[in-house]
Amino acid sequence: MDKEVKELEKALEQIWDIATNKFGLDPFPTHFEIVPAAVMYEIGSYALPGRYSHWTFGKAYHKMKTMYDFGLSKIYEVVINSNPAYAFLLENNSLIQNKLVIAHVLGHVDFFKNNVYFSQTNRRMVDDAAMHARRINEYEFKYGRKVVEQFLDAVLSIEEHVDPNFFIKRRREEKKTEQPKHQVEGRYDDLFSLEKRSAPQPTEEGKAGEQKMEPEKDVVYFIMQNSPILEPWQRDLMSMIHDEMLYFVPQMQTKILNEGWACLRGDSLVLTEQGFIRFDQLYSSGEKIGVAGGGAGQVYRITDFHKEERVPTIRIRTRRGLTLEGALKHRVLLADGSWAYLKDLKLGERIAIECGTNVWPRRKQPLNFELPSSRVMQAGGVALTRAAAGLATSSLSAMQPATRVSGMWQSHQPTPARQGLLTRTPLRTSGFLDEEIAWIAGYFIGNGHRTGSGICFTCGDQALAAKLRERIEEAFGLCATLQWGSTEGCRVYVESRNLLDLLYSLGIELQDTAPSKKLPPPILRSPKEVMSAFLRGYFDADADVGSAGISLSSSSEELIRTIQIVLLNYGILSSQQPQRDGGIQLSLFGASAARFLDEIGFSLPCKQQALREYVKMQQRFKKEELADEIVSIEPGCGAVFDITVETKHTYVANGMLHHNSFWHARIMRELDLPTADHLEFAELHAGVVSPHKGQLNPYYLGYKILEDIERRWDNPTPEEREKFGRQGGEGRAKLFEVRELDNDVSLLRNYLTEELCEELDLFVYELVDDEEWTVTEKQWERVRDQLVANMTNFGFPYIEVVDGDYDRNRELYLRHRYEGVELDLKYARKVLEYLYQLWGRPVHLETQVDNEPLVMHFDGEDHDEN
Repeated sequence: MDKEVKELEKALEQIWDIATNKFGLDPFPTHFEIVPAAVMYEIGSYALPGRYSHWTFGKAYHKMKTMYDFGLSKIYEVVINSNPAYAFLLENNSLIQNKLVIAHVLGHVDFFKNNVYFSQTNRRMVDDAAMHARRINEYEFKYGRKVVEQFLDAVLSIEEHVDPNFFIKRRREEKKTEQPKHQVEGRYDDLFSLEKRSAPQPTEEGKAGEQKMEPEKDVVYFIMQNSPILEPWQRDLMSMIHDEMLYFVPQMQTKILNEGWACLRGDSLVLTEQGFIRFDQLYSSGEKIGVAGGGAGQVYRITDFHKEERVPTIRIRTRRGLTLEGALKHRVLLADGSWAYLKDLKLGERIAIECGTNVWPRRKQPLNFELPSSRVMQAGGVALTRAAAGLATSSLSAMQPATRVSGMWQSHQPTPARQGLLTRTPLRTSGFLDEEIAWIAGYFIGNGHRTGSGICFTCGDQALAAKLRERIEEAFGLCATLQWGSTEGCRVYVESRNLLDLLYSLGIELQDTAPSKKLPPPILRSPKEVMSAFLRGYFDADADVGSAGISLSSSSEELIRTIQIVLLNYGILSSQQPQRDGGIQLSLFGASAARFLDEIGFSLPCKQQALREYVKMQQRFKKEELADEIVSIEPGCGAVFDITVETKHTYVANGMLHHNSFWHARIMRELDLPTADHLEFAELHAGVVSPHKGQLNPYYLGYKILEDIERRWDNPTPEEREKFGRQGGEGRAKLFEVRELDNDVSLLRNYLTEELCEELDLFVYELVDDEEWTVTEKQWERVRDQLVANMTNFGFPYIEVVDGDYDRNRELYLRHRYEGVELDLKYARKVLEYLYQLWGRPVHLETQVDNEPLVMHFDGEDHDEN
């Protein structure tokens, strides 16, 4: 035995050297212990050495140990994610088995250390688990073992329902609530303050029924914080279970290993051949259109769409005011031409700005607007006007009975926002959003509003007011009136309900206050000449020209942000500056101001002349750098979206360019093993990574996917070289990228190919008519999607707290996010009983059964469903 231990120690040094120096792995220091089967299965059943005692762990131990005793299964190793890491080897393993286990463990520990999903885990959880066990023992002594065990039963029934993004959410809350400087922070401050905590009191707004909580995924934490009946020791115990479960979450997310997509938030504006489109809208449409890939006029087609719910994000802001929020693994182009993950960016780094892309739609947008027919207008006549004014219609002739007029008026009744506006002259249009309409819409957003009797445009210049009246008459065939005041300037009035309806159809909310104004979606999807006309109208209304160039002011952050992104498509750089009044000023100067003069300009002669003089005075413009400094980096969380783009694999969004157990075998092959040991290793390795009949072997699937990744990046086909730009010999680098960034869901979504599905013979099978298991799906995309769906939320039902004060009676209301898999109703009823024990008030669970909504209730005595 001593001889084997010494040989194993020697092999350990060799394996460590091969893993770190030859293959570049970077694990934590790792302690190995050789233990008997009883200890190995005890650690395996408790998941952590020294953990608290509970009957469920004993049940797991008995099951695993019995299967080992009968030769049905065997645990070769257990590895603990900590720093240093701990690994346990079975004492009756053969020498070659333990060598294989050591190599396998180093792959695990390297993954624990470097994968982003493990970055927030508690590396001292072994010590904390032992401390938790001591505190629980104290509670058992004080309150009785049976009382504590029953409470643990209730908590463990919901232990899986924690939020993987808990750390990000808590950091956000800590920023909002700063502690006094004189207060000393301690690790268990939240527990010491539990006795002072009282039940949350509804606000005045909540009493009126207006305030509603956001759905909360972390059921354990919500109950721990808000239950009206829990005692301090019970909250303390729940906090221990919550901490331990957060430690296990990354392991639940990464059973196969993974690589994720580069992802952006849904409000990011993607530049496409159909204009600027929000990412979430692009994803919802599913239309595989062309997108700007970087470089002037370059467009590449979308081949696939992706979405991930509730992932950690990073939000950056540049000195010019450009913003971007995406997943930690999202890559952006830096000023030096290299690509960087958002998680690796530092303050002061310079990010490349995609300027002068010049990609525009070719077709004008049709007006989603229908005029009343001339027949109805003539038939209604005076009756419509009288009905609009609220007058009786009894004086009409017998040819136009009141009932008929009333019906015609109802068919054209305006929305409440449009009431009071009269239509005496029918509006006419070409049916498309053209330059004239775009200019008027731009000016309206800048200096327009509706009044009690119509639509009003404010002008500070008589010449511009005359031009505005002329354009309204030419574009719509409507009459406009001018009123000149000594203080407020000139006002242009148009009395037309149809014009109001048209502006509303463009997405202009006529009741919006200044901070709520935004650039209308049809404008964002319009050709260059239409966009230029809109910007010209808006700048005519709100921009000034002086010795510092062009300045545009608005209190709408979204409007300024969008215009800044749109201007980049022209090649025009701009900068945001906050103003004392809470507004934002967008400044254009130098070469960009000159480009604005050439591409857009002003309709107002005095502003156009002032801009010409500014450009002329500058003579030589300093070359503008197409990069910007990062001045703000903030963590976040939310749904993110991505697209796969053919050939170039990059796309333009928000003014920036965006990119779109394995090791044990490698290490063992590097060891100088005798022939007999090689044969034993081959047999062991085949057993680990072989497919299991009737079920999915995660080792086998993960190994095959990683093997395929390395092959495709090391030896790309001519088509892959041309389409994806792969140079060859990049397999190792790609594997480390996979190791660092991702989880099982994204690995399957990203790298499970059609060829692999066929090779692995993957399919979906279901129980048909409760009689026979039948293969129901062989199409590889649907097989992949089913695998992903099965792993979403770790395979557990997605339950969220909707209301902690349901029916104004402190009752707990939960919702099951139904995604095609029904709850086990018998199990759900039992969990409701445990939830009642934790909450102390009636509990409700909303779900679906047979595609019909169902709400389950438990009031402490009886179950009910409706």
